[in-house]
Amino acid sequence: MGTLGILSRRGHVFETLCKVNHLVVDKTGTLTHGDIEIARTLAFGEQSEEELLSIAASLESHANHPIARAFKPYLNHSVLVTDVENVIGSGLQGVIDGKLVKIGNAHYVLGRDDAALNSVYMSIDGQHVATFEYRDPIRKEAVEFINKMREAGVKTTLLTGDTLSNAEPVAKEVGIDDVIASASPSDKLNYLKSLDSDDITMMIGDGINDAPTLAGAHLSIAMGGGTDVAKASADLVLLGDRLDKILTARELALRTRKIIRENLAWSLGYNVLILPLAVAGLVAPYIAVVGMSASSIIVVSNSLRLLKEEGK
Repeated sequence: MGTLGILSRRGHVFETLCKVNHLVVDKTGTLTHGDIEIARTLAFGEQSEEELLSIAASLESHANHPIARAFKPYLNHSVLVTDVENVIGSGLQGVIDGKLVKIGNAHYVLGRDDAALNSVYMSIDGQHVATFEYRDPIRKEAVEFINKMREAGVKTTLLTGDTLSNAEPVAKEVGIDDVIASASPSDKLNYLKSLDSDDITMMIGDGINDAPTLAGAHLSIAMGGGTDVAKASADLVLLGDRLDKILTARELALRTRKIIRENLAWSLGYNVLILPLAVAGLVAPYIAVVGMSASSIIVVSNSLRLLKEEGK
Protein backbone atom coordinates (compact mmCIF):
# COMPACT_ATOMS: atom_id res chain seq x y z
CA MET A 1 0.00 0.00 0.00
CA GLY A 2 3.05 2.24 0.08
CA THR A 3 2.47 3.21 -3.54
CA LEU A 4 -0.90 4.63 -2.45
CA GLY A 5 0.74 6.92 0.11
CA ILE A 6 -0.54 4.79 2.98
CA LEU A 7 1.47 2.93 5.62
CA SER A 8 -0.30 -0.12 7.06
CA ARG A 9 0.85 -1.07 10.56
CA ARG A 10 -1.59 -3.89 11.42
CA GLY A 11 -2.61 -7.11 9.72
CA HIS A 12 -6.37 -6.65 10.08
CA VAL A 13 -6.55 -3.40 8.09
CA PHE A 14 -7.94 -4.75 4.79
CA GLU A 15 -10.53 -6.93 6.48
CA THR A 16 -11.79 -4.13 8.74
CA LEU A 17 -11.85 -1.54 5.94
CA CYS A 18 -14.48 -3.68 4.21
CA LYS A 19 -16.67 -3.80 7.32
CA VAL A 20 -16.55 -0.17 8.50
CA ASN A 21 -20.02 1.36 8.92
CA HIS A 22 -19.28 4.33 11.20
CA LEU A 23 -16.67 7.01 10.51
CA VAL A 24 -15.52 9.12 13.46
CA VAL A 25 -13.26 12.01 12.51
CA ASP A 26 -11.38 14.77 14.31
CA LYS A 27 -11.53 18.37 13.04
CA THR A 28 -8.29 20.30 13.43
CA GLY A 29 -5.51 18.86 11.28
CA THR A 30 -7.81 16.17 9.89
CA LEU A 31 -10.76 17.76 8.12
CA THR A 32 -8.84 21.02 8.14
CA HIS A 33 -5.26 21.50 6.97
CA GLY A 34 -3.89 22.20 10.42
CA ASP A 35 -1.64 24.87 8.87
CA ILE A 36 -3.11 27.41 11.23
CA GLU A 37 -2.08 31.05 11.25
CA ILE A 38 -2.95 33.80 13.69
CA ALA A 39 -5.27 36.20 11.89
CA ARG A 40 -5.85 38.80 14.61
CA THR A 41 -4.88 39.58 18.19
CA LEU A 42 -7.35 41.31 20.49
CA ALA A 43 -5.51 42.86 23.45
CA PHE A 44 -7.33 43.68 26.69
CA GLY A 45 -4.46 44.43 29.06
CA GLU A 46 -1.45 46.72 29.26
CA GLN A 47 0.75 44.58 27.02
CA SER A 48 1.15 45.25 23.32
CA GLU A 49 0.08 42.73 20.68
CA GLU A 50 3.74 41.86 20.12
CA GLU A 51 4.30 41.17 23.82
CA LEU A 52 1.14 39.07 24.08
CA LEU A 53 2.08 37.00 21.05
CA SER A 54 5.56 36.45 22.48
CA ILE A 55 4.15 35.30 25.83
CA ALA A 56 1.64 33.02 24.12
CA ALA A 57 4.31 31.56 21.83
CA SER A 58 6.64 30.83 24.74
CA LEU A 59 3.90 28.94 26.56
CA GLU A 60 2.59 27.18 23.46
CA SER A 61 6.12 25.99 22.62
CA HIS A 62 5.54 23.36 25.33
CA ALA A 63 2.53 21.93 23.46
CA ASN A 64 2.29 19.77 20.35
CA HIS A 65 -0.93 20.77 18.61
CA PRO A 66 -1.67 22.47 15.28
CA ILE A 67 -2.92 25.59 17.06
CA ALA A 68 0.21 25.69 19.21
CA ARG A 69 2.37 25.57 16.09
CA ALA A 70 0.61 28.70 14.79
CA PHE A 71 2.39 30.73 17.49
CA LYS A 72 5.87 29.49 16.57
CA PRO A 73 6.79 32.53 14.39
CA TYR A 74 6.35 34.76 17.44
CA LEU A 75 8.57 32.74 19.78
CA ASN A 76 11.02 34.76 21.86
CA HIS A 77 13.52 32.48 23.57
CA SER A 78 14.29 35.12 26.19
CA VAL A 79 10.87 34.51 27.79
CA LEU A 80 11.32 31.84 30.47
CA VAL A 81 8.37 29.58 31.28
CA THR A 82 8.32 27.34 34.37
CA ASP A 83 5.84 24.98 36.04
CA VAL A 84 4.16 24.13 32.75
CA GLU A 85 1.00 22.05 33.00
CA ASN A 86 -0.61 20.73 29.83
CA VAL A 87 -4.32 19.97 30.17
CA ILE A 88 -4.95 17.86 27.08
CA GLY A 89 -8.02 18.98 25.18
CA SER A 90 -8.29 22.30 27.02
CA GLY A 91 -5.03 24.26 27.03
CA LEU A 92 -1.98 24.76 29.17
CA GLN A 93 -0.59 26.99 31.87
CA GLY A 94 2.79 28.06 33.15
CA VAL A 95 4.54 30.69 35.23
CA ILE A 96 6.20 33.64 33.46
CA ASP A 97 7.88 36.38 35.53
CA GLY A 98 6.13 35.04 38.62
CA LYS A 99 2.67 35.28 37.05
CA LEU A 100 0.34 32.42 36.15
CA VAL A 101 -0.39 32.43 32.43
CA LYS A 102 -3.13 30.25 30.95
CA ILE A 103 -3.91 29.76 27.27
CA GLY A 104 -6.55 27.58 25.65
CA ASN A 105 -10.29 27.42 25.16
CA ALA A 106 -12.76 29.77 26.82
CA HIS A 107 -13.91 27.27 29.43
CA TYR A 108 -10.38 26.47 30.56
CA VAL A 109 -9.04 30.04 30.56
CA LEU A 110 -12.10 32.13 31.42
CA GLY A 111 -14.45 29.62 33.00
CA ARG A 112 -17.18 30.25 30.45
CA ASP A 113 -18.45 28.57 27.30
CA ASP A 114 -19.44 31.55 25.12
CA ALA A 115 -16.42 31.16 22.85
CA ALA A 116 -16.03 33.11 19.63
CA LEU A 117 -15.41 31.31 16.34
CA ASN A 118 -11.83 30.02 15.87
CA SER A 119 -10.40 31.76 18.92
CA VAL A 120 -7.80 31.01 21.60
CA TYR A 121 -7.85 32.85 24.93
CA MET A 122 -5.08 33.90 27.30
CA SER A 123 -5.17 35.13 30.87
CA ILE A 124 -2.49 36.40 33.27
CA ASP A 125 -3.19 35.89 36.97
CA GLY A 126 -6.84 35.29 36.17
CA GLN A 127 -7.29 38.41 34.05
CA HIS A 128 -8.33 38.02 30.41
CA VAL A 129 -5.54 39.76 28.47
CA ALA A 130 -5.89 38.49 24.90
CA THR A 131 -7.98 36.65 22.37
CA PHE A 132 -6.20 35.23 19.36
CA GLU A 133 -8.29 34.60 16.26
CA TYR A 134 -6.94 32.05 13.79
CA ARG A 135 -7.62 30.66 10.32
CA ASP A 136 -7.65 26.97 9.46
CA PRO A 137 -9.00 26.15 5.95
CA ILE A 138 -10.86 22.92 5.24
CA ARG A 139 -9.07 20.34 3.09
CA LYS A 140 -10.36 20.50 -0.47
CA GLU A 141 -10.82 16.71 -0.64
CA ALA A 142 -12.74 16.53 2.67
CA VAL A 143 -16.17 17.15 1.12
CA GLU A 144 -15.74 14.43 -1.51
CA PHE A 145 -14.35 12.02 1.09
CA ILE A 146 -17.31 12.45 3.44
CA ASN A 147 -19.82 12.27 0.58
CA LYS A 148 -18.30 9.03 -0.73
CA MET A 149 -18.39 7.47 2.73
CA ARG A 150 -22.03 8.47 3.19
CA GLU A 151 -22.92 7.09 -0.24
CA ALA A 152 -21.42 3.79 0.90
CA GLY A 153 -23.85 3.78 3.83
CA VAL A 154 -21.29 4.81 6.43
CA LYS A 155 -22.53 6.97 9.30
CA THR A 156 -20.33 10.02 9.98
CA THR A 157 -19.54 11.78 13.26
CA LEU A 158 -17.30 14.77 13.97
CA LEU A 159 -15.68 14.22 17.37
CA THR A 160 -13.58 17.19 18.48
CA GLY A 161 -12.21 18.96 21.50
CA ASP A 162 -13.06 22.26 19.84
CA THR A 163 -16.20 24.22 20.69
CA LEU A 164 -19.56 23.58 19.07
CA SER A 165 -19.50 27.03 17.46
CA ASN A 166 -16.26 26.09 15.68
CA ALA A 167 -17.22 22.50 14.88
CA GLU A 168 -20.73 22.91 13.46
CA PRO A 169 -19.79 25.10 10.45
CA VAL A 170 -17.09 22.62 9.43
CA ALA A 171 -19.45 19.65 9.81
CA LYS A 172 -22.10 21.42 7.77
CA GLU A 173 -19.68 22.32 4.98
CA VAL A 174 -18.32 18.79 4.55
CA GLY A 175 -21.66 17.06 5.15
CA ILE A 176 -21.12 15.22 8.44
CA ASP A 177 -24.21 13.83 10.20
CA ASP A 178 -23.45 14.29 13.90
CA VAL A 179 -21.24 16.64 15.91
CA ILE A 180 -19.81 16.03 19.36
CA ALA A 181 -17.79 19.03 20.53
CA SER A 182 -15.75 20.10 23.58
CA ALA A 183 -14.76 16.47 24.09
CA SER A 184 -11.75 15.61 26.22
CA PRO A 185 -9.61 12.57 25.31
CA SER A 186 -11.52 10.49 27.87
CA ASP A 187 -14.84 11.79 26.50
CA LYS A 188 -13.81 10.68 23.02
CA LEU A 189 -12.89 7.21 24.21
CA ASN A 190 -16.11 6.91 26.22
CA TYR A 191 -18.09 7.89 23.13
CA LEU A 192 -16.57 5.02 21.17
CA LYS A 193 -17.30 2.62 24.01
CA SER A 194 -20.93 3.80 24.13
CA LEU A 195 -21.62 2.96 20.49
CA ASP A 196 -23.80 0.04 19.48
CA SER A 197 -21.99 -3.28 19.21
CA ASP A 198 -22.96 -3.41 15.52
CA ASP A 199 -20.94 -0.26 14.82
CA ILE A 200 -17.58 -1.00 13.17
CA THR A 201 -15.76 2.28 13.73
CA MET A 202 -13.00 3.96 11.75
CA MET A 203 -11.39 6.86 13.61
CA ILE A 204 -9.22 9.46 11.89
CA GLY A 205 -7.14 11.91 13.93
CA ASP A 206 -3.78 13.60 14.17
CA GLY A 207 -3.05 14.81 17.70
CA ILE A 208 -2.21 13.71 21.23
CA ASN A 209 -5.90 14.27 22.07
CA ASP A 210 -6.84 11.58 19.56
CA ALA A 211 -4.35 8.89 20.60
CA PRO A 212 -6.58 7.11 23.18
CA THR A 213 -9.53 7.21 20.77
CA LEU A 214 -7.42 5.86 17.92
CA ALA A 215 -6.42 2.95 20.12
CA GLY A 216 -10.08 2.29 20.97
CA ALA A 217 -11.46 2.21 17.41
CA HIS A 218 -11.85 -0.93 15.30
CA LEU A 219 -9.70 0.77 12.65
CA SER A 220 -7.61 3.85 13.34
CA ILE A 221 -5.98 6.21 10.85
CA ALA A 222 -3.48 8.96 11.67
CA MET A 223 -2.53 11.87 9.44
CA GLY A 224 1.12 11.77 8.38
CA GLY A 225 1.68 15.29 9.67
CA GLY A 226 0.22 14.41 13.06
CA THR A 227 1.97 13.73 16.35
CA ASP A 228 4.19 10.70 16.89
CA VAL A 229 1.82 9.52 19.63
CA ALA A 230 -1.13 9.49 17.24
CA LYS A 231 0.84 7.68 14.53
CA ALA A 232 2.06 5.09 17.02
CA SER A 233 -1.54 4.36 18.06
CA ALA A 234 -2.90 4.07 14.52
CA ASP A 235 -3.40 1.05 12.26
CA LEU A 236 -2.89 3.17 9.13
CA VAL A 237 -0.84 6.32 8.55
CA LEU A 238 -1.61 8.68 5.65
CA LEU A 239 1.86 9.61 4.42
CA GLY A 240 0.60 12.42 2.20
CA ASP A 241 -2.17 13.69 4.50
CA ARG A 242 -4.78 13.19 1.75
CA LEU A 243 -8.14 11.88 2.92
CA ASP A 244 -9.05 10.58 -0.53
CA LYS A 245 -6.30 7.98 -0.18
CA ILE A 246 -8.56 6.28 2.37
CA LEU A 247 -11.19 5.87 -0.35
CA THR A 248 -8.57 4.29 -2.61
CA ALA A 249 -7.47 1.92 0.17
CA ARG A 250 -11.08 0.95 0.88
CA GLU A 251 -11.77 0.26 -2.80
CA LEU A 252 -8.64 -1.89 -2.93
CA ALA A 253 -9.74 -3.75 0.21
CA LEU A 254 -13.18 -4.43 -1.29
CA ARG A 255 -11.63 -5.64 -4.56
CA THR A 256 -9.23 -7.85 -2.59
CA ARG A 257 -12.12 -9.44 -0.72
CA LYS A 258 -14.00 -9.97 -3.98
CA ILE A 259 -11.00 -11.62 -5.66
CA ILE A 260 -10.37 -13.86 -2.64
CA ARG A 261 -13.98 -15.04 -2.81
CA GLU A 262 -13.70 -15.61 -6.57
CA ASN A 263 -10.53 -17.66 -6.08
CA LEU A 264 -12.10 -19.74 -3.33
CA ALA A 265 -15.22 -20.33 -5.40
CA TRP A 266 -13.18 -21.40 -8.44
CA SER A 267 -10.87 -23.68 -6.44
CA LEU A 268 -13.69 -25.33 -4.52
CA GLY A 269 -15.83 -25.64 -7.63
CA TYR A 270 -13.03 -27.28 -9.61
CA ASN A 271 -12.16 -29.74 -6.86
CA VAL A 272 -15.79 -30.61 -6.13
CA LEU A 273 -16.34 -31.32 -9.84
CA ILE A 274 -13.08 -32.99 -10.88
CA LEU A 275 -12.10 -35.10 -7.84
CA PRO A 276 -15.22 -37.33 -7.85
CA LEU A 277 -14.85 -37.81 -11.61
CA ALA A 278 -11.18 -38.71 -11.22
CA VAL A 279 -11.93 -41.18 -8.41
CA ALA A 280 -14.64 -42.77 -10.55
CA GLY A 281 -12.17 -43.12 -13.40
CA LEU A 282 -14.18 -40.88 -15.69
CA VAL A 283 -11.29 -38.43 -16.06
CA ALA A 284 -7.78 -39.51 -16.96
CA PRO A 285 -5.19 -38.68 -14.28
CA TYR A 286 -3.11 -36.54 -16.63
CA ILE A 287 -6.20 -34.46 -17.46
CA ALA A 288 -6.86 -33.91 -13.75
CA VAL A 289 -3.22 -32.84 -13.24
CA VAL A 290 -3.33 -30.44 -16.19
CA GLY A 291 -6.65 -29.11 -14.95
CA MET A 292 -5.24 -28.56 -11.45
CA SER A 293 -2.27 -26.64 -12.89
CA ALA A 294 -4.59 -24.57 -15.06
CA SER A 295 -6.77 -23.88 -12.02
CA SER A 296 -3.73 -22.60 -10.09
CA ILE A 297 -2.73 -20.37 -13.01
CA ILE A 298 -6.24 -18.91 -13.14
CA VAL A 299 -6.19 -18.18 -9.39
CA VAL A 300 -2.75 -16.52 -9.56
CA SER A 301 -3.70 -14.49 -12.65
CA ASN A 302 -6.88 -13.35 -10.98
CA SER A 303 -4.89 -12.22 -7.93
CA LEU A 304 -2.40 -10.32 -10.09
CA ARG A 305 -5.23 -8.00 -11.12
CA LEU A 306 -4.75 -6.30 -7.76
CA LEU A 307 -1.21 -5.22 -8.65
CA LYS A 308 -2.44 -3.68 -11.88
CA GLU A 309 -5.31 -1.89 -10.13
CA GLU A 310 -3.10 -0.66 -7.27
CA GLY A 311 -0.75 0.94 -9.77
CA LYS A 312 -3.49 2.98 -11.42
